[in-house]
Parts: sequence; structure tokens; C-alpha cells
Amino acid sequence: MYRIEFSPLAKDDLIRFSRYLEDEFDSEIASAKIKKMIEHIRRFEKYPLLGRPLTNTIDIPTDYMYFVAEKNYIFYRLEKYTVYIIRVLDTRQDYINILFGDRKNRI
Repeated sequence: MYRIEFSPLAKDDLIRFSRYLEDEFDSEIASAKIKKMIEHIRRFEKYPLLGRPLTNTIDIPTDYMYFVAEKNYIFYRLEKYTVYIIRVLDTRQDYINILFGDRKNRI
């Protein structure tokens, strides 16, 4: 079984997501949505290849994988027996710029 580890940015993403939901709806909805997101992520413990390689979607060489959970992308990479969660982003965000910034213009 794989271990799940969150990057500091992924933790911040989840906190921002929770705060947004609390502001727009209420804390009960925010809690339920975050719980559901964590359930999606926990599936990687048994099925680390559940997502798709990001290189299938973009022209930037990377070892990142991604999974769509409701209206969010979960970006991760495999490191031996660890699923390292890199970012959790809304599908409406410019994920290429967020993940790679200037690098996309240099490749």
C-alpha cells in the first residue's frame, strides 16, 4: 500500500478551498466537500495509477500525474511507495501557469 504525502502548497490549496466554501456556503458544506476530496486522495493508497500522466495532455516534460475529482484537479507524482500530492486546483484555474510558470515558454 502507498503512503500519501501533501506538499505545503497542496495543504494551502485545501485550506483555501475550505475557506472559499465556508464564505460562499457554510462550514458544514465546506467540511463535507473537503472530506470528499480527502476520500478521493485516499484512493491513491491502493490505486496510485488511478490518474493519468500529465504529459498526455500538455507538451511539457513532467512526471506529474493528475486526477479529476468533481471540479478539481489533483496533481501528484509517485516517489517509490509514496503518492506525493503536489497541488489541488480548481478546473477553472490556469493550471499550466500555476504548475510551470515561465517554464512553458522556454520549452
